[in-house]
Amino acid sequence: MSKPRIAVFSGPRATIANTPPLVTSNKGRAAGERRLDGRFDHLVPQRLHEPVRVRVEKLSAHPLESDAAEVYHDDGKPYYEVELRPEDGPYPLPYVARRADGSEDGTPFEDGDQRDASMGYGGRQSYFPDASRLFEEIDRGLGGRGHDGAASELDRLAEFDFVRVLPPSGYTKQGEVGGRDFFPYNPRPLGKFPPNSAMARAVNVVQETIDSGHYDGFIWLEGSPHVEETLYWLSLVLDTPLPFAGISSQRPHGSLANDGDRNIVDATRYIASGLGAGLGAVGIVDEQIFAARSFKKGDARPGGYRATGGHGGVLGSAGHEVRVWFRPAYRTTGESALAVKDLPAEVRFQEYGDGPETATIRIKDDGGSLRGDVIAPVHVVKYGHYMAEEDTADPDVEVDIMARIERGLAQQASAEAGAPRFHGFVLEGAAGTGSALHSQMAALAIATFNGMPVVRVSRGDPEGALPSNPNDLTIEGSNLDATKARVLLRAAMLRLGRLPKARDPRNPTAPEREASVAAIARYQEIFDTH
Repeated sequence: MSKPRIAVFSGPRATIANTPPLVTSNKGRAAGERRLDGRFDHLVPQRLHEPVRVRVEKLSAHPLESDAAEVYHDDGKPYYEVELRPEDGPYPLPYVARRADGSEDGTPFEDGDQRDASMGYGGRQSYFPDASRLFEEIDRGLGGRGHDGAASELDRLAEFDFVRVLPPSGYTKQGEVGGRDFFPYNPRPLGKFPPNSAMARAVNVVQETIDSGHYDGFIWLEGSPHVEETLYWLSLVLDTPLPFAGISSQRPHGSLANDGDRNIVDATRYIASGLGAGLGAVGIVDEQIFAARSFKKGDARPGGYRATGGHGGVLGSAGHEVRVWFRPAYRTTGESALAVKDLPAEVRFQEYGDGPETATIRIKDDGGSLRGDVIAPVHVVKYGHYMAEEDTADPDVEVDIMARIERGLAQQASAEAGAPRFHGFVLEGAAGTGSALHSQMAALAIATFNGMPVVRVSRGDPEGALPSNPNDLTIEGSNLDATKARVLLRAAMLRLGRLPKARDPRNPTAPEREASVAAIARYQEIFDTH
């Protein structure tokens, strides 16, 4: 049976593709230089420059090998002799590189270099530019052998191609720039966050890879706090029936008790099992299969992920044996009504609620790719008990909401290339009801009548769906949390566009209100099914 071929996408700020800092080992330090504490010198995976023959002490691989010495073949020598070759792949070896400082011999690399602004925070990147080296080191067995004691866990399961989408590091000598071409988080002063438009770039590259027809499944690597957002986004806008797994790591590759390597193997095993068809996008961490819609980081530790929304969200288990227990009832990937591939090149919507005129916004370029300026900035508004500054329904006391509305209107009217054309809000209201201050609701009503849809969700991790009200001016966000509702609203605007505006957003007429409520109902259908 042929092995499946899997595309592995490198996403932003990914601990799973990060490594501990490269620090010069004691064997690379001269007399009089600071020595690293501890009885053992640390080892770093590196390639041999040329073949070398080494002698390995017999019966030294385990403390009890000598206790069973009679089962070992004895050739009369106290050692094994083996040739190590460059093509074997990286071996754990002392790290003897030194930093150039103008002196004849240079100086040791130190962990503190990453915090020293005077030397450009070390001047080196610790992230892998794509996942090829990461997968090679896993297969080499550097992070641990497989359950059968052998290496090449991944190679035995599948074949891989590596695709840089929003990678965590880049080739600066080739002109790549942080914040544009790659997105690290460490060193912290050099950390970069992907902008709204990066969501379009992600779906374009991933869908193009899917459409090539070369692959049987897909793996997305991203930072653990953010993978839940990107994975849900991709589950809404991608068109594929094939398995798609998002994974992360709470600890860098090569560090003690790193969980990311195992998550990679488990995700590969899941795709190779053939059980992922029809599940849509899933998160796979800690041997659990999470529905993308429910996938959420709860704590920065292995085992820190959980399912939110509803009363489930864990679809199965992914260890040495893959099992699927439940299948999602909502629309995802190949079943989604929001798949970008099936959307027209432009979205048309009613411009004002009191007339038939329409507005049209082009959401795809001439090549059929999603434009970055149609990814809506969506502002999250939070309600909390005892936060009212005064007992009022005056919208103008909500200065943050009103400022966001004004900024959004200015961007929509701007002739500047790349200015966002869609805007929206998510209100994280009281648990169970999504209610909020009268002043907040009044300000958000003005947003609605300015064409900006507002989604209302419960705070925290909602279980049951928010009670529906077909006559109010917000979209009920089902059982989504604010983060996921924000993602779904962005996707929904690509299909439905803006809400119809009122001529005077503070004093809408009855027909204008009716038009807004009718448009909100179309959004509500999407939120009830995705």
